[in-house]
Amino acid sequence: MNLAEIVAIGIEEAGAAVVLASHSSSVNCRLANNTVTTNGREESTSAGVVAIESDQVGVEAADVQQREQVLRLARGARERALVSPPAPDAMPLLGPAEAAAPGAEPPALDEGSFPLDPILPGLQRALEESRRDGLQLYGYAETSRQLEELGTSTGVRLRGGRTAASITLTLKTSDLRRSVWAGELASGTEGLDVAGMYQGLRERLDWTKREVQLDPGHYQVILQPSATADMLLRLAWEMQARGADEERTVFSRKGGTRVGEQMYAHEVTVESDPNDPRMRVPGFVRSLRSSEYSSVFDNGLAVGETTWIDHGVQGELICPRRWAKDHGHPVTPDVENLRMRGTSTSLQEMISGTERALLITSLWYIRDVDPSTLLLTGLTRDGVFLIEHGKVVGAVNNFRFNESPVGVLQRTTQIGRAELALSREMGDSVFIEAPPIRVEGFFMSSISDAI
Repeated sequence: MNLAEIVAIGIEEAGAAVVLASHSSSVNCRLANNTVTTNGREESTSAGVVAIESDQVGVEAADVQQREQVLRLARGARERALVSPPAPDAMPLLGPAEAAAPGAEPPALDEGSFPLDPILPGLQRALEESRRDGLQLYGYAETSRQLEELGTSTGVRLRGGRTAASITLTLKTSDLRRSVWAGELASGTEGLDVAGMYQGLRERLDWTKREVQLDPGHYQVILQPSATADMLLRLAWEMQARGADEERTVFSRKGGTRVGEQMYAHEVTVESDPNDPRMRVPGFVRSLRSSEYSSVFDNGLAVGETTWIDHGVQGELICPRRWAKDHGHPVTPDVENLRMRGTSTSLQEMISGTERALLITSLWYIRDVDPSTLLLTGLTRDGVFLIEHGKVVGAVNNFRFNESPVGVLQRTTQIGRAELALSREMGDSVFIEAPPIRVEGFFMSSISDAI
């Protein structure tokens, strides 16, 4: 069965319904101790059926291969709907005239080839150089492709998808006492520069030859794009209207939300665009469960270019149709990519213009502390460097930090050149373009003994 057939079978059996069919494939390769240790390929086809009986909803989802499996999902969803309470987000399903316009699906990966082929020579050279230099190289590379077909009983038929390629490399000394990390994300392997990554890691590992012990405290820092990406993603997760209306989030204020408030530095602009050619994502809502971010009744709703922060001013928050109707907000669907506007200033230029600061490579184990202020705690990992008088002079011990992304972007004083960035915490699950940023008073609460 192809995706269109799955959708048709599900709708015919379930009646008033939404059916989302998906085909996912990925290829991966893992490195350890200067050698390739594993490689693999994964493929799956799944279906989700949302059955609707008046204002009642039932959902069933599973991997499928045969027609009977789809029929069972549809029957199960319908049975669940009949015994469910009314859905608080109930709205009429969208019709073709109200839904997104059909768009082009992403190019198919060649089923007859190994999609990691273009970067394998670069990986081989990096492994050879690491062995020659007496070092240890570790890493993981993956390409993935997801195609989705959405159909509703009101006649909506939409098809979309996403392709991604990512790689992470960790270079260590032979005694494993010093370590540096780098990661890259792109829509295809042509956007990954393995040779450049290895040379950058080699330079940074040289920086670790001199070690400097620093105490906890407030420091000026330069967050590299991966660290910036982790802060932006955590901020974006909280940008939803329901939590703000219910006074549960940092976007709440007495009697309303903080939309329109100058919450960040003037230089900060954050936006999304599903049609950005470097990080294209489906331009319509696909949802198998209702939440603060989406509603099953909004399936097929067009997703467009959105400005979340405009020169420091908080823009509209994510808001499904029913919550928007009941609370007077504009309908604002979530978008599965994120970009923070950068400048023409390179990271090296930022370093050269620094009197004294810490250069932070990546963040790790980020967890919530206080949702009302979005205070987070986490660790630095695989590369904290001391900059003095425009030069990196050594490596610094790792820290635990306590910071809010809101506070970080309030105290941002310089923004560098943006690039597609791989969040170390979230991997390639979300496309994000992020710049390095200079932040004043970044709070390192304690020392971490991790490498």
